[in-house]
Amino acid sequence: MKKIVIASLLFAASSLVAPAQTEFRHISFDEALAAAKQEKKLVFIDFFTTWCGPCRMMANKVFPEKLVGDYMNANFIPLKLDAEKEGLELSKRFGVKAYPTFVLIDAEGKEVGKVTGMMDGPVFIEKLKAALDPEQNPARIKARYESGERTPKVVNNYAMALLQSRKEDEGFKVINDYYESLSVADRLKEENAFLFKVYTVDLESDRARFMQEHLNEFPEAVRKDVLTVLGSLYNQELSTYFSGYMYREGKYDPAKFADLKSKIAKYNLDKDGTTGIIYDFVEKRASSTDPEYLEYCERRFNELSPRSRDVLIMNMARLFSVDTPEMKESVAKFLRSHLSNLSPVAIQFAGRTLGTLEEK
Repeated sequence: MKKIVIASLLFAASSLVAPAQTEFRHISFDEALAAAKQEKKLVFIDFFTTWCGPCRMMANKVFPEKLVGDYMNANFIPLKLDAEKEGLELSKRFGVKAYPTFVLIDAEGKEVGKVTGMMDGPVFIEKLKAALDPEQNPARIKARYESGERTPKVVNNYAMALLQSRKEDEGFKVINDYYESLSVADRLKEENAFLFKVYTVDLESDRARFMQEHLNEFPEAVRKDVLTVLGSLYNQELSTYFSGYMYREGKYDPAKFADLKSKIAKYNLDKDGTTGIIYDFVEKRASSTDPEYLEYCERRFNELSPRSRDVLIMNMARLFSVDTPEMKESVAKFLRSHLSNLSPVAIQFAGRTLGTLEEK
């Protein structure tokens, strides 16, 4: 199963942040062009929408970073435009089809670069620099790749360009072909760490198995990142159990689940001590009737972390069969009793579930 993690399925909710370091200007596009000409900079437009989670993450986490703000303010006239409101016409003009999209424009109003998706600060800056480098623009990168150039930078940039163009199969083929061409020693080099940090999204993949088999052979600087990726992959796998997917699909296997637990322990991935109670819930679901499991959820709900509470609530329809009036009423009662302990997103899910359970 391939999943592009341009936005993560497991991001935590944002908290309060410091005032933004990136100085977005509240001026018109024409005024921005005039300022760009006067200050000898480019115009940067952040095209966002109010419903876009990755857009909010960029606004709350990335643009406030000093590293990002210093680079942005020194090189651009930054604007933020809602692509569905005041920025609608400009988003059409610059071919914006996904959010967030960041368009770089010269003082004459000509597009000179484009970057799409959410990423951390250092990667974001590198993407902006690459967008402005003639040797790194998509057309040039494609030509370099097709001519046979297989440096890590060319492979990474070409694959990412394909993925951002929603050519997922082609992008992963570029990565897979490059990975297969490398010796074990070359795979371990820091220059090829991007293969594991960015493109390893499935525990069953060859790259994930390689990471586990050769963990202690990676350079120390890379090993930390590899462990972070493994932690994310194992948490994703654990979530398929906790959310009820494995149970509902008839794929729960006690031996496989025990192996998952042993791997999480082996790599010391439970650093915050939250997996123990998740294991309890998973195993209880597999051994209980619906009423028994609902009673268990009620009894131990407050022991779960806030995020785990949200996950449980958002998957109630999968975790329980509500084919009797009694079960519908019990699940609805459970949901209503815990609304005050949920995030806004989980409350929305609970509301939709309640609407289905209580429809006349």
